[in-house]
Order: sequence, then C-alpha cells, then structure tokens
Amino acid sequence: MKRDLLAAAALLALLLVVTLLSSRTEPPRAATHASTDYAFGGYRAWYELEQREGYTPERFRRHHDALAESGVTTLIVAFPGGGIAETWNAAEAHALAQWVDGGGRAVVLGAIPGTSPDATRERGARLRTVEGEQPGALRGPWSAQVAVLGHRGTARLILPSALHAQVLLADASGALVARYRSGRGTYLAVASAAALENRYLGEGDAARLAYLLARPSAPGGVIAFDEALRGDIVEKPWYRTLDAPELLALAIAALAGLLWLVYGIIPLGPPVRIFAPREPTSAEFLDAVAALYGRAEARTHARDALLAEAHRTLERAPRTAENAALLARIDAAAQTDPADDGALIAVAHLARLAREETVRATDPDRHRAAPARRIGRDRRRR
Repeated sequence: MKRDLLAAAALLALLLVVTLLSSRTEPPRAATHASTDYAFGGYRAWYELEQREGYTPERFRRHHDALAESGVTTLIVAFPGGGIAETWNAAEAHALAQWVDGGGRAVVLGAIPGTSPDATRERGARLRTVEGEQPGALRGPWSAQVAVLGHRGTARLILPSALHAQVLLADASGALVARYRSGRGTYLAVASAAALENRYLGEGDAARLAYLLARPSAPGGVIAFDEALRGDIVEKPWYRTLDAPELLALAIAALAGLLWLVYGIIPLGPPVRIFAPREPTSAEFLDAVAALYGRAEARTHARDALLAEAHRTLERAPRTAENAALLARIDAAAQTDPADDGALIAVAHLARLAREETVRATDPDRHRAAPARRIGRDRRRR
C-alpha cells in the first residue's frame, strides 16, 4: 500500500514538473512594440501611461478596413522589430490610408513596410539613416516639453515638400517627429519607435513625448494600439459580413419562425374537431349530397351534355322534316329550368329519340325485305 502511494506521488510530481516546463514561454528576441508585452521592447508601459492620464486605450485587433466602424480616432501604428512576423499587405495599407483620409489620426512610429515594388511611389514620410545618435539639443514646437530624449536612434524623417509637413521635434541630424495632413485626417510621423519602449520610457522626457503623441485631437476621442500588425486579428463575426438586404431577409425569416411558434403555443381561434360528434342520418346525408350537386351545378351540366349529344346525333341524320322538327324541340329544351325534374327527363327523352332516329336512318337492312334477314333480326331481338 505504501509503495502505491509513493508511486502515485512521484507520478503527480512528474506531471507538475512537465506542466511547469511546458508553460514557460520564451522571451521575445526583438522589440515587439505590442501593448500587451511587458518585456524590454513592448509598449505595455505606454498603454498604462495612457490609463493613468485618464484615457481608456483600446487594442485594435481587426483588419484595417474595419477602422471606419470601430470608433477609433487615434491609432498608434508601430511595426515589430526584425525577426517577428507581421501582417501587412497592400489591402491593409490602402484601408489605413482611406481611414486617415476620412478623418482618422494615425501615429506612425518608425518605417511602414512598402507594399509596391517602387518605394518612391509610397506616399507619406520616409526614413533615412544617419551616422550614430546625436545627443544635441532638441528644437521645434514640442521641444519646450520634450527637452531631453535619449535613444533617438539613427533614423530621421524625409518629408517631401508636397506633404506641407510641420516638424514638431528635431535635432541637428534631422526631423524626429512631424505632422502632416492627408484628406481630412492627420499623420504623426515618428522617426524611431525605440524611445517609447518599456526600457526607455522612464528616461528623460520620453513619457511626455508618448503623452503628446497619443493625446486625442478632440475630447472623447478613442485611442487604440494597432495589434493587428502582429497577426493578432479577431475575425469579423459572420453576421457583420451580411449586407442590408440579407439582414432584412434574415429578420423576416426569424419573425416568421417566431410567429409560427406563438401560433403553436397560443390558440388564435376555436378548436377544430377532427371527428364529428355523431354520425349523420340518411336524410342529412342525402341533403348534403344534393346541396353538393347543387353547388356544382350538376343538373345544368347534365342538361347541356344531353343537348350537345342530341345535336351531334342529328348532324349525322338525313335532313328531313321530322328531324328538323326534332332539332327545333331540342333547341327549345335548352331554355328549360334544370332544377325541374320533369324538364330534365324530357331533355333526356329528346336525346334518346334523336339517337333512335339516327340509327333508324343509317340502318343498312332498312330497305331489304328478305325474309331470312328479317327473321334473323327478329331472332336477335328476341
């Protein structure tokens, strides 16, 4: 018994060790610039800084064509460092540019990967590399608040004259932060994303720079860190992919199903008996059949059928005075009341008389007086 307990304890300890070893995650080998990353190259400290300043930052985890309906007014775009996968293509770049042109505000830190073979066709600010970091004084409208900025990096902004950009922060090597319009929106271009990483945010005036960059342009604006760049994308739910006609059809179908359920639960009228409370009598049955025939106008149909048959019969008969008189009687019978039993029987009699006259007129043995044939006919009639 003691041996079994020891074996069970050893097995549980082994499972615990395996679980702890498998749950360990390797630290990132490069700067991720993710707002959830506490490591050296993350932006978690910047995210918490915005919370302490009274804002409610969000994380954007959808494709960039959903920016227009997300309610985000300021989007912080920072691509990860080398060796970390990123999700970026021409469609995402076009969607981001359209959102800015429609009134959005994009804070772009570092370089945005090009999506066309010709890099010169990429619109917006570009980067150039300088030799070593310059520790000199900062200048520009923001230099009064950001006077000390370490780890500026070796990248500086290239601002084409067509942008009409305003340099907000610069040093002797070139522009570090610039702002320019695009459509109804604004870009804030930052040469290096390193100064705002977790490891450097507490040095100098880096935190003030982070606050100035993410500060909403209007009260009530929504700040969001772009996490979709690193592939952290939550796909759009199926009902968000439906257009207005499809949503209307789905709503009508749902309403019809709901009404069907309500109709099955709540009776909307008196119950219908499947079986009669008693068997009908013979008189009631005959009355019902008579009423059915009356509604179907069976008498009228019978009269018309008899008259039509009589007309067809007389058309094959010889044109004699007797047949002409019979045809006149048949035409007159068409005006009789079909509800009168006597009149209906008279019509049937006329139809039979017309058939007999036709048979008599077309009988091949009518003009033959041979006794044998007459005897034969008489025998057949008997």
